[in-house]
Amino acid sequence: MTVAALACVLAATVVISLADRREMAEVGLLGTMLMAASVMPLVHGLVTPDVLFDSTEAFRASAFLTLPIAIIGGLPLLAPHSAFGRWAARRWRDWTLLALLAVFIVASIVVFFPDLIVAPGPRDASTIVVTSIVVLAVSLLSMRQMRLYELGRQPANMVASISLMAIAVMGIAPLITEPYSLGSWWVHLVGALGVIGACLALAVTQRLSPSAHDVLAPVLTRDPLAAFELGLSPVVHQFVADIEFKDVMTRDHVIRTGELAMRVGERFRLSAPELRDLGLAAMLHDVGKVHVPDEILKKPARLTVSEYEVMKLHPVHGESMLQAEPALASAARIVRSHHERFDGAGYPDGLVGREIPLASRIIAVCDALDAMTHDRQYRKAMPLSMAFAILREHAGSQWDEQVVEQVMLTVPSMAMGNAFDQVGRDDDLGGVSIPDDVGELLLTVDAEI
Repeated sequence: MTVAALACVLAATVVISLADRREMAEVGLLGTMLMAASVMPLVHGLVTPDVLFDSTEAFRASAFLTLPIAIIGGLPLLAPHSAFGRWAARRWRDWTLLALLAVFIVASIVVFFPDLIVAPGPRDASTIVVTSIVVLAVSLLSMRQMRLYELGRQPANMVASISLMAIAVMGIAPLITEPYSLGSWWVHLVGALGVIGACLALAVTQRLSPSAHDVLAPVLTRDPLAAFELGLSPVVHQFVADIEFKDVMTRDHVIRTGELAMRVGERFRLSAPELRDLGLAAMLHDVGKVHVPDEILKKPARLTVSEYEVMKLHPVHGESMLQAEPALASAARIVRSHHERFDGAGYPDGLVGREIPLASRIIAVCDALDAMTHDRQYRKAMPLSMAFAILREHAGSQWDEQVVEQVMLTVPSMAMGNAFDQVGRDDDLGGVSIPDDVGELLLTVDAEI
């Protein structure tokens, strides 16, 4: 038992190290849980009667504490969308250090003060309740891995799911009345194999490609636990592949639009789930264009009326693609409405004013602003002051006036860096003249975005 538990500790150490290198919060938190589920069995082996001590309370206490402590280590994964879960996911390294420090303190107490902690008996009501809770908690984590397998068909997720169920079996150890029975040895063996299997599966889990990580960065920095789901999504794979096929300019446009949209969403005090959906929709708003024929999508001249009608279907296609993905479905309606206009002249549904989802109204402004203020192959970027003047001119008709105001407040306050490299703050925007061909320009921008 001691040798097997030591192997589990080493395997969990490798997982945490890989998570640190790959910037994978979920792997790191699962590694923390697996480490906790390994350290206490190691203590259990050391305090077995006639190893370090004679018969002491430490033998039962270490078995009783194994999975409850492990669950505490992985607690953020059980409440990923809570304020605590999001905080721990963003600061998962700090959480890992705190959790492991607590594990080693408890382990030291059990070893050096073997009669200090007294575990309840196998038939005690508290033992049954605690065992039921921890088995259920580990089972929920197993079900998440199974959902990830269904999403991306990665064998590693299937192995991780089965391994976590094996660890859940280890949770019934405190209910065993005969410590050296065949059932007891079987539970310990299954648990050890579960930890090793889960560690191996997590070690080979594919990280996001650099392109996918860059594109999804605005969402992942605020919701790190979304990395697995989004990285396995076929829609995201298709979108990133399409971005790579196009050019770096398109990729950078998507990243900037997503980041600006989320910052504007914060100004509107959107909740964390709403911000996640806003960011996803901002980056995936044009994914439906994969269903638009190339002769229309890449046509160098202006589209005919019939061709434009085909192009106008891409928000509907995008909504259908996102609705088919559990990780993306909540952003589907936002994508459908990103070409609606505040005055009702947009498409596909002709929504008016606040019938349009707020997130769609935010994306419409952010997308247009970025398109106007950055170079394209066939035109140069316009100054920020001119773009702001155009937004003001069409606020209340094409765009929501309140959103335009918040975007104009957000851009100068952003850390410029590479996000808006051609943008400078202009304290007096009122005297900017709008070019006569602004109507044609807006049609061009609308076709681009």
